Amino acid sequence: MRATTLAAGGLACVGAAMTIAAFTAGGDEPVRTAAQPTAARDGLAVFIAQGCGSCHRFAAAESVGPIGPDLDVALTGKDRADVERKILAPTPGTMMPEDFATRISPPDLDQLVDFLLAAQ
Repeated sequence: MRATTLAAGGLACVGAAMTIAAFTAGGDEPVRTAAQPTAARDGLAVFIAQGCGSCHRFAAAESVGPIGPDLDVALTGKDRADVERKILAPTPGTMMPEDFATRISPPDLDQLVDFLLAAQ
């Protein structure tokens, strides 16, 4: 009987932890699971942290930003150098922030670009 009580208590703790994780995962952002490839999760995390989805529509990130170009269209046919250049040295006069070269680390940039290109 004691083993059954301990097992039930353990399951209750796991259930509570999963519920807390679901509620603290962050607003309207989808809850990501371990089944997703690590690179995609990491790149998506950078996309979210840098606020890309507030401007850009991008299906892979479930973002619907109305300001910047639709990345599902804009990334078509682009290579890594093109994407990095658009992020780090955007065309003057566009709404793209010009400070990504100083606020995004090289590893984060790599993860972001990997994520963007993998979705194409």
